[in-house]
Amino acid sequence: MKAKFICRLAALLFAVIIISPASLWAQAKTFTVRKEDSHISFAIYKWAVFKEEGRFKDFAGTIVYDPKNPAASQVELTVQAKSIDSRDDGRDSALRSKEFFYVTKYPTLSFKSAQVTAKGADTLLVAGDLTMRGIVKRVTIPVKVLGINRVRNHGELAGFESTFAVNREDFGIARGWDIIGKEATIHLMIGAASNDRQASR
Repeated sequence: MKAKFICRLAALLFAVIIISPASLWAQAKTFTVRKEDSHISFAIYKWAVFKEEGRFKDFAGTIVYDPKNPAASQVELTVQAKSIDSRDDGRDSALRSKEFFYVTKYPTLSFKSAQVTAKGADTLLVAGDLTMRGIVKRVTIPVKVLGINRVRNHGELAGFESTFAVNREDFGIARGWDIIGKEATIHLMIGAASNDRQASR
């Protein structure tokens, strides 16, 4: 009888280990971008001398991530173009104008993934459609997975980072403007939460 009890207890402990939260992290989950823990910025050269920097303050997105099966991951991000902030009101007005982002006609910028592949232990190559000024281009961006952690009352939190370059003229932004460089560098620091708060308590 005692031997049977020990066997059953061992089986129960094994089952608990198998379905523990650490194992659940290996399953695909949907993370919602937390604006307060994220930053979307850009940099471009002016007159081949000054490096101008700015950011977008209003955005939203979701990330479906499965560390055990990166190919099942998905990314969607939408940015409100009028939220551009270059720390200068006059320059911001110009950036919102028809010559640049034309925010009255094209109010959003967006990215939607089409394919995700793993590159090393903590890097993903995310191919997808980047849309600016209504022009869609397929791009592939490297994404570093900064980490995933379960936090009390916050569910699982995930951090991602990416830096990549785009040619602004490919998207019809300031075509023919020689005072600014054609290549813009985009930097994404994304913090996201699964909102699985019940499981974290």
